[in-house]
Amino acid sequence: MEHDPKGTHQVLLTRHLRDGVPYRFEARDELRIVPGRGTARYEVHSGDVVFMSRGTRNLAWAIAAVPVPTIVSVSFYILRPKAEVEPSYLAWYLNQPPAQGAIDQIRTGAGTPIVQRAAFERLEVVVPAPDVQSAIGHLAELQARERQLRAGLVEATDRLHAAAGHEIIERLWRHAPRRRTS
Repeated sequence: MEHDPKGTHQVLLTRHLRDGVPYRFEARDELRIVPGRGTARYEVHSGDVVFMSRGTRNLAWAIAAVPVPTIVSVSFYILRPKAEVEPSYLAWYLNQPPAQGAIDQIRTGAGTPIVQRAAFERLEVVVPAPDVQSAIGHLAELQARERQLRAGLVEATDRLHAAAGHEIIERLWRHAPRRRTS
């Protein structure tokens, strides 16, 4: 897909989404197009949850903020939670091992697996009190942030180790005698 600065619709792609984090549009995500057909079925709004229905990694993401209109591909199901269901809680719930196990059971197809809509709609979701949902949604965001920080720390440590190795070899080349290995 190619960005069209004069495009009428923002496109939300999987690469814009981070596990466990409600999606908030950022300028770096800008990908505008002019659709060739009607888009109402594919338009996503703040408060929705998107669910990846194709492939073997069927995750959900809450939508916190997107420009209007924003569309998603047919690979996503757009869920519009009822007023008593917190979007971040619903996304968290669908991403938990018990729900993922149930999703694994209904996924079909060999080439590109798909979670059929009719089967997906029959999945049951436990809906606790609103304050519990909010607390769980907040905890999920904190856990995602922790994962990001740990990943950043691992990357920084790897860079430090590589730099130290490079420095050690440079010093060895400058100061140590050299011998052939064969």
